[in-house]
Amino acid sequence: MRFFAYLLLAATAATGCAETAAPTIPPGADRDASIDPDGGDDLDASVGAGGTDGGASDGGSGGAIPDGGGSWCETSVLCPSCPDPEGLCDEENPCPPGEACLLTGCEDFSRCFVIGGGACETDDDCANPAYECNLSVSRCLRKEPGCDDSNDCVAGFACEDEVCIDRRVPCVTGADCPHGYTCFFASADQRFCRRITRPCADDLDCLALGVLCGDADGDGSSECMPSLTPNEPDAVPCDDLQCPEALAPVCETAPDGTLATCGRFGLCSAAVQCAPGFECRDLWGDGRKECVSGPGSCVDSRACGPRAVCGSPRPGGPPACIGGPPI
Repeated sequence: MRFFAYLLLAATAATGCAETAAPTIPPGADRDASIDPDGGDDLDASVGAGGTDGGASDGGSGGAIPDGGGSWCETSVLCPSCPDPEGLCDEENPCPPGEACLLTGCEDFSRCFVIGGGACETDDDCANPAYECNLSVSRCLRKEPGCDDSNDCVAGFACEDEVCIDRRVPCVTGADCPHGYTCFFASADQRFCRRITRPCADDLDCLALGVLCGDADGDGSSECMPSLTPNEPDAVPCDDLQCPEALAPVCETAPDGTLATCGRFGLCSAAVQCAPGFECRDLWGDGRKECVSGPGSCVDSRACGPRAVCGSPRPGGPPACIGGPPI
C-alpha cells in the first residue's frame, strides 16, 4: 500500500517536515545513525569514487549494491541499493531539524534527506531574512515553508513556484539523462539524473559534481560547468568564448558530467549565441536558459510529472519530458 501522495511528498521536501507516514521500519533498526551533512551529496561517493555515471556497482532493477545497505528490500533504478535501516523514518521516527522524510524508491521505504541551507554560526550568516541559524546543525534553515531556489531543496528536487518538487529521474548511465545532466550517485541508495549547471558562488558549490564554477553564457551569473581540459592543472570552466565555431557555439556537457565540449546544447543568454535553427529557452525555470532544437512538447519541467524533467534528449531533438516510472 502506498502511504505517500506526490503532492504531500513535494510539500514535505519544501518544509523539511518529517511528519509523514512510511512502512514499518525493519526489526532491529533504530534512529541513531548519522546523516550525511551535505544533503546526500556524499563526496566519497561522488566524482573519483563512483559519484557519477555508473561509477558504483550497478545493482539495476531488482539488484543491490553489496555495501549499500544489503538486499532486504526490493530495489529499483532510482534506489539501486536498500537504504540503511537505521536511517529510515516514519510518523513515530521523525527526522531531526533540517532533514525531510522522503520516499527512497525502494518499495515504500522512506529515510531522512538533508534539505538545503548554508553553514552558519549566527543569524547574521544567513543573508536571507527567511532563514535563521539553527545552532543544533549549524545551518541556515527556513523559518517558513517554501524555497527560493533549488539549492534550498533536497538534492534531485527543484524549486518551482516556491515549492520543492521531486525531479529525481532514474538512470543507469549519463546517456539516460538530458543534456546538461549526469547520472549521479548521491549515496549508495540514490541514483538519479542531476543537473550540472546549477547556480554556484564558488568552486566549493560544485565540488560534489567534480566540476568548476563560472559564467558559461556571459550573463553575469555563475553556474557549475565542466572544463574543456579537466585534467590540466590550470583547468578553467568552459564558457561560450571558448567555443567560436558557428555550428558548435556553446559549452555542452558530456554524459559523464565531468567534461565539457563545444556543441549545440548548452547554456545561453540569447538565441544569437545558439547554432542556426536553435532557440534559447529556460527549461528548468530558474532563469538559466539553454539552446534547444525547436519548441518541443514541454515548455519547462512544470509541464512534466514527478521524477521527470523537461530537457533535450541526449541523442538530439526538441525538448521533451524525460523520466522514469513513478515510485
